[in-house]
Amino acid sequence: MTTRVSILLPAYCAEVTLAAALRSIERQTETRWECIVVDDGSSDGTAAVARGFAERDPRFVVLRLPHGGLVGALNSGLEACGAP
Repeated sequence: MTTRVSILLPAYCAEVTLAAALRSIERQTETRWECIVVDDGSSDGTAAVARGFAERDPRFVVLRLPHGGLVGALNSGLEACGAP
Protein backbone atom coordinates (compact mmCIF):
# COMPACT_ATOMS: atom_id res chain seq x y z
CA MET A 1 0.00 0.00 0.00
CA THR A 2 1.38 3.40 -0.97
CA THR A 3 0.94 6.13 1.60
CA ARG A 4 -1.16 8.89 0.10
CA VAL A 5 -1.45 11.24 3.10
CA SER A 6 0.90 11.91 6.00
CA ILE A 7 -0.72 13.37 9.10
CA LEU A 8 1.75 15.09 11.39
CA LEU A 9 0.47 15.44 14.94
CA PRO A 10 2.70 17.06 17.57
CA ALA A 11 1.60 16.39 21.14
CA TYR A 12 2.71 17.76 24.50
CA CYS A 13 1.00 16.57 27.68
CA ALA A 14 -2.06 15.62 25.62
CA GLU A 15 -3.04 12.40 27.41
CA VAL A 16 -6.60 13.64 27.97
CA THR A 17 -7.35 14.57 24.34
CA LEU A 18 -5.00 12.46 22.22
CA ALA A 19 -7.12 9.29 22.04
CA ALA A 20 -10.09 11.23 20.62
CA ALA A 21 -7.87 12.84 17.99
CA LEU A 22 -6.36 9.50 16.97
CA ARG A 23 -9.78 7.81 16.82
CA SER A 24 -10.90 10.57 14.47
CA ILE A 25 -7.94 9.86 12.22
CA GLU A 26 -8.76 6.13 12.25
CA ARG A 27 -12.26 6.89 10.96
CA GLN A 28 -11.13 8.69 7.81
CA THR A 29 -12.53 7.35 4.56
CA GLU A 30 -9.10 7.57 2.92
CA THR A 31 -7.25 4.47 4.13
CA ARG A 32 -3.81 5.15 2.65
CA TRP A 33 -2.56 7.41 5.41
CA GLU A 34 0.11 7.43 8.04
CA CYS A 35 0.00 9.42 11.25
CA ILE A 36 3.27 10.58 12.75
CA VAL A 37 2.63 11.39 16.41
CA VAL A 38 5.50 13.42 17.85
CA ASP A 39 5.54 13.31 21.64
CA ASP A 40 7.42 16.47 22.58
CA GLY A 41 8.74 15.32 25.95
CA SER A 42 5.38 14.89 27.68
CA SER A 43 5.39 14.17 31.40
CA ASP A 44 1.96 12.52 31.39
CA GLY A 45 0.62 9.44 29.59
CA THR A 46 0.74 10.93 26.08
CA ALA A 47 3.37 8.47 24.86
CA ALA A 48 1.47 5.48 26.26
CA VAL A 49 -1.75 6.52 24.50
CA ALA A 50 0.09 6.99 21.20
CA ARG A 51 1.95 3.67 21.57
CA GLY A 52 -1.36 1.90 22.21
CA PHE A 53 -2.68 3.07 18.84
CA ALA A 54 0.62 2.21 17.10
CA GLU A 55 0.54 -1.32 18.51
CA ARG A 56 -2.89 -1.89 16.97
CA ASP A 57 -2.33 -0.11 13.67
CA PRO A 58 1.07 0.25 11.97
CA ARG A 59 -0.10 3.41 10.20
CA PHE A 60 0.49 5.20 13.51
CA VAL A 61 4.16 6.00 14.13
CA VAL A 62 5.32 7.46 17.44
CA LEU A 63 8.40 9.64 17.81
CA ARG A 64 9.50 10.57 21.34
CA LEU A 65 11.66 13.63 21.73
CA PRO A 66 12.96 15.64 24.65
CA HIS A 67 10.79 18.72 25.11
CA GLY A 68 11.91 21.29 22.56
CA GLY A 69 8.73 23.05 21.53
CA LEU A 70 6.33 22.97 18.64
CA VAL A 71 8.70 23.99 15.86
CA GLY A 72 11.25 21.33 16.75
CA ALA A 73 8.55 18.68 17.02
CA LEU A 74 7.11 19.61 13.64
CA ASN A 75 10.51 19.63 11.95
CA SER A 76 11.41 16.23 13.39
CA GLY A 77 8.04 14.79 12.42
CA LEU A 78 8.26 16.20 8.91
CA GLU A 79 11.43 14.19 8.33
CA ALA A 80 9.50 11.02 9.15
CA CYS A 81 6.57 11.74 6.79
CA GLY A 82 6.53 9.52 3.73
CA ALA A 83 3.65 10.81 1.60
CA PRO A 84 4.38 13.09 -1.34
